[in-house]
Formats: sequence, C-alpha cells, structure tokens
Amino acid sequence: MGDPINNFFLDDPQKLDDPFADLAWLREHRPVYRHEPSGQWFVFPYDDVRSLFADKKMSADRIAGFAEAAPASVRNEVRQIVPYLETWLIFRDGAGHSHLRSVLHRGFNTKAIEAMREPIERIANELLDRAGDGGRLDVAADYGFLLPAYVLSDFMGVRTEDRDRVVQWSADFVDFFNVIPITEDTTHRMIRSATEMTEHMRRLLAERARVGRDDFLGVMAAAARDQEMGEEEVVGSVMLLLIAGHLPVRNLIGNVAWLLLEHPTEHERLREDPSLLPSVIEEALRFEPPVTAIPRIALEDVAIRDQLISTGEIVQLSIAAANRDPSHFPDPDRFDAARNPHGVLSFGHGPHGCLGARLAKEQSTIALEVLFRRLGTDFRLDPDRELRWYRNAGNRGPEALPVRFASG
Repeated sequence: MGDPINNFFLDDPQKLDDPFADLAWLREHRPVYRHEPSGQWFVFPYDDVRSLFADKKMSADRIAGFAEAAPASVRNEVRQIVPYLETWLIFRDGAGHSHLRSVLHRGFNTKAIEAMREPIERIANELLDRAGDGGRLDVAADYGFLLPAYVLSDFMGVRTEDRDRVVQWSADFVDFFNVIPITEDTTHRMIRSATEMTEHMRRLLAERARVGRDDFLGVMAAAARDQEMGEEEVVGSVMLLLIAGHLPVRNLIGNVAWLLLEHPTEHERLREDPSLLPSVIEEALRFEPPVTAIPRIALEDVAIRDQLISTGEIVQLSIAAANRDPSHFPDPDRFDAARNPHGVLSFGHGPHGCLGARLAKEQSTIALEVLFRRLGTDFRLDPDRELRWYRNAGNRGPEALPVRFASG
C-alpha cells in the first residue's frame, strides 16, 4: 500500500480510484491529520465526523475569500455571483441558516415529494425509451445524469423545453466547484450559466407572482412576496438545488448499478427479493458514498483527540472513512444487500443534514425500480465501450457505465 502519509491519497490520482485501504489506515493511526500541502485538516473516525457535523464551533460558511481562489484574470467575474453563493443554505450558520431552512422546507414537504413519484417514473421511462431496443444503455450518461436534472426541473416548475438548459447549467457549476484548481475555462462557463440561470429564474418567479402555482417555485415566490426571503436568496436557493440535487443522485444511481455488477451474489439476492432495494440503496450510500467529504471551518480553536485545530482552519470531514468505520459497521468492506445500515453519514448530520435527502432517495429508488424492470435481470457491462469514473476529492460515481441487456 505504501505509506499513506508520505503518499497521501489526495496527492495521487490513481489512489482516488480506491482510497479505502488508505482511509482505514488513517482512521486507525492518524484519526485527525493535517495535510501540509493543502493546509487542511482531515478527520476520519465515525464518532468524530458525526460529532463535528453537529458542532456549533464548526462553520459551514466557507464562501469567504472564494473569489480569491480563482485565477486573477477572472476574479472580478466570480465576485459578481458571490452574493448569490452567500445565500446558499450550505454556507449559512446560526439563525440565518435556521430561518432559510424552515422556509425551504415548505417546498420539500411530504406531499410535494410524494407527488413526484409519477413524474419520476414518467421521466425514467422517457429516458429508457430513448435507448430503444438495441440492448445497450449508458446507465450513467444517458440515465443517471439526465434523470435528476429533469426531475428537479419538473419539481421547480421549469418548462419541459428548458430541461436541457438546466442540465448544462448544472454541469457547468459542478465543474467549477470540483475541478481543482479553479481554471479560467470553468469560471467562464459557470459565470455564463449563472447569468442565464439568474435571468431565467427571475422570469419564472415573476410569472409565479402573477399566477400562483403549488410547486417549489410557487412556494418560493410566496415567501419572497411575504418578505420571508429576498429575491437573491430565492435565486441562490434554486441554484443550490440544481447542483446539490443533481450530482449526488447521478452518482448514487450509477454506484448502485456498478456495485450490483461487481457483486453478482448480492445482485441475485435483489433479483429474488426486490423489497431489498431500499436496503441496497442505504448500503451503497455507505459503501460508495456519492459525496466523500464535506468541509467545515473552525470558528475557534478546537481540540480533537490530541490535535489542536486553530481558528479559521479548514476541516475535511471524511464521510468515506466514517462510513466504513468497523466500530459502527461490522465487516465494513463487505457490500451486503441486506445490511440496511443505520446512521450512514452520506447526507451529513445535524443542523446541516441534507434538506433534499428524502427527495434524492425517492428519485434513486424509483429510477432503479424502473431501470431493473425495463432492463430485466440480465444486464452486464458492455465490453465494447469504456467505463469511466468521476472521482475526485469530494465525489464518487461513474461518468460512463455502458451495459448490455436482453432487448425486447
């Protein structure tokens, strides 16, 4: 394996393909570790990660100074959209966070999410219809990538003809936040998409203000009318929903399909008992989390185990390491379709636990139900096409997962 300290997994792109042996060593031998090249702390054990997610001494407000991380030639452009980024729920703390979360929760109420079942099924079938009867499908690019963007478009009341614009906006934001270091190209694309999205959402909000509708944007327009949210907060929240609600779902759908292909015995268990699907999804969230780490910033000096984290330092909470901590998940490196694990941290924990977690699971469950029903039980990797991964410091999921199945 090599020395995980001298050859840290973030410094070696090949290790990102399978960092779990290194994460296990770090969790045991360096549970709280400062990575000098990045100047960031990493926390690996389950109990510490879970505790810090809920610790008020750990701030989610990591947007400060964000523009300065961009190349000098595009910093002024980034500064133009920082006011929207500052409104994002994931970057807010304290009373401002609690108020915004309570308002947004109205748009994520149980009735609204249950009403999405039919649209999710319809969109899933539409996407599979596109694949035709040739017996081939890219589960990631042609299904998992498009489905959450289309579903979120419907959820927010975006017109069907504008759904592909939502896909592009989301992709440009994802590249901006996940390509490190930030480049001029990713910045220009993000600014262009942010500008288009802002203009588009303002028009939709104006329509909802004139003619109310009982959808997510209608709820947001009413909150703006009642001065519970500013217009920038509404537009910023829509931006966040598109990004945070897109990539994790894509990764989750692809990861489940990949894990079943890699574990034929577990795949057979699911074939024999389809009611195991919710357990399979929870186990996939544990075993291959779509988001592998979430950062926090220390608001004051914090002692964790035998390490002192100074005020202002960045702390990366390693979900991937915590989810395989044997103190909470026995035999953690075994994928078990019937495990139905409890306490998985893939959607965070505490005040900043993912507001859209239920919608993400609902999308993924329905998408996979339809996928398995349409593809049948006998699908396998396509040997003639390339399997590609989207794996970096914060994300895990296939970009291209081509499969073959018995058509007709």
